Amino acid sequence: MSTNENKDKKAEVTALQAISAEDRKDWISLAFVQAGICVCVPAFLLGALLAEAMPIWPAIISGSLGYLIVVVGMVATGMIGCDLGLASCTCCQAGFGKSGARFIVSTIFAVNMIGWFGIQNGVCGEAFSNAMLAMTGWDIPVVVSNTIWGIIMLLTAVYGVHALEKLDKISIPLLMIIMCYGTFLAFKVCGTGNLNDEGTVQSMSFMSGVALSFNFTAVGTITGPDYTRFQKSRKDTVKSVFYGVFPMGVITLIMGIVLTKLSGQYDISMVLIEVGLPLLGIIALVISTWTTNSTNAYSAGLNIVMALKLKDNRRREATLISGIVGIVLCDLGILGHVEGVLSLLSYVVCPVGGVILADYWVVGKGKAKNFRPQDGVNWAGVIAWALGAIISYTLVKIEFVGIIIGFVIYLIAERFIPSASRDNAENIA
Repeated sequence: MSTNENKDKKAEVTALQAISAEDRKDWISLAFVQAGICVCVPAFLLGALLAEAMPIWPAIISGSLGYLIVVVGMVATGMIGCDLGLASCTCCQAGFGKSGARFIVSTIFAVNMIGWFGIQNGVCGEAFSNAMLAMTGWDIPVVVSNTIWGIIMLLTAVYGVHALEKLDKISIPLLMIIMCYGTFLAFKVCGTGNLNDEGTVQSMSFMSGVALSFNFTAVGTITGPDYTRFQKSRKDTVKSVFYGVFPMGVITLIMGIVLTKLSGQYDISMVLIEVGLPLLGIIALVISTWTTNSTNAYSAGLNIVMALKLKDNRRREATLISGIVGIVLCDLGILGHVEGVLSLLSYVVCPVGGVILADYWVVGKGKAKNFRPQDGVNWAGVIAWALGAIISYTLVKIEFVGIIIGFVIYLIAERFIPSASRDNAENIA
């Protein structure tokens, strides 16, 4: 292999082609990437919402149970990516058909990821400007901070999973040290008196807490194959998802709960700033945003390749464009007005997972040889997706229920509009 080919391999040029056996990674490497996805400001916010709505132990247990369900869902979708070596949007080409996957799934995924990249970039940029003003007196315009940190996060995504892995292996241990130190300082400054539940009125049921915890990671559950396609086996997929998602998710959740109870401030970076350590605070904020946001841009690039029908070796360019769009929307302040719309997209994304799971594990009997992308549109998948989104939004009002509804409706609709996966399975059996 030539030097240029080696460089291209490390830079991960392709997007939708199956990952070859020699390009697969060990589970530990991917566990760090999975952990990086879980640690972000919204993860601390989850802890705050639970802390304000119920006593501390029900909050911790319900939130942890929600993360456990996330792990189960992510393993189920992740194994599909591992078996096929394909990204999440490509895994939809059987359940939705190639045209359905392109025009519906990849478009929805791309809009979602680009939007959240811009929103989290804005949170990081504004906090960085405020911290620099407090520490040095330098008044850095928020637009400048947004742009600088957006480009840095974007470049990591452009270079692919190899770069994400390197980033997370360094940043996650460092972030853990800072988070633990910040929590220790919160105890030292605030004491433990506020941890009692005497003033907490339970306004959320235990199962609602479980649902809320899952909903915070619902989209990541569906797009898990974007990363697990690099795993060598199903066993490695289980390990990387469990050890990457569950510990860091629960740790961040507990810190959000405890910090909210102690100081009324859920974000570890803000706590550090308030106790007089703004440098550590901004480091924590930047790292927690960087490890998550780079994956937003990475997944957006994969979906842009499919949505715009670009050549498969244009993944880097597609990722770059996705990130730039997110940065520009952030700088223009547009995303602040559409955050609610992006939250609603969770209702649209979740039924996609139901279709993928039903087609692969039930119709295709969980065998890679039975996966056969279907030309055009698979109307069984489109119908199941649409009804799943409508019912979960209008009647149930719980995002992740869309996975279950989409799953069930697909199995019913597929009987009338048979999937290529079933036909292939019957012919081979």
